[in-house]
Amino acid sequence: MAAANPISKSSTAWLGPASGAVAITPDATATFMPTRGIMCSGAGTIAAKFSDTAADVSLTLTAGVVYPFSIVAVRIAGTSATGLVAFY
Repeated sequence: MAAANPISKSSTAWLGPASGAVAITPDATATFMPTRGIMCSGAGTIAAKFSDTAADVSLTLTAGVVYPFSIVAVRIAGTSATGLVAFY
């Protein structure tokens, strides 16, 4: 199970800028702390699990765009985007 994000979604701090970023490595089962946003350097698709849903969703990302998605996993199967970064 993913760790809880230390900033509550109901907090006004959630609306502010991200204070950190880490690379995302797609994995078959691993989860991570809910993100405040994601970005890729190489356009493509990702199979992502949103923090409030059970099923994975396929998303098409454009390189260099920061998407305000709160996700907890990126699956290796169904992911072609490269250079994935999570913002917290």
